Amino acid sequence: MYRFALALVLSTQAAAAFAAGACTVTGTAFDVDGRPLRDAVVRLVDVQTGQKAFSAADANAAFVIDSPSAGSYRLDVLGPPTVVTGTKIPTRSILGMTNTFACSAGQATRQDVHVQIY
Repeated sequence: MYRFALALVLSTQAAAAFAAGACTVTGTAFDVDGRPLRDAVVRLVDVQTGQKAFSAADANAAFVIDSPSAGSYRLDVLGPPTVVTGTKIPTRSILGMTNTFACSAGQATRQDVHVQIY
């Protein structure tokens, strides 16, 4: 019983520490003409560490990405995967990106991202 109680206390503290440092980025993906870009792949990039998180926009082109920590970020809209000639490695091109923005701990930040090229 003692071990279970200790595990519960420690896991609760770890979850609270994670939640306190986390931030959420929400937004909408738009195509070149300003129309909502449904099912777009959006990548959140931590500009300091290079860590990445991904999300797919829904039928309304809205997305939500949770980051494990506060910091400076950039959003990219990624193109569909293509196969590089002579390899079987799919690559994605960056179709558009946001300027760097800050995401504070425990806060939700709204950033829309627009495709800049096709």
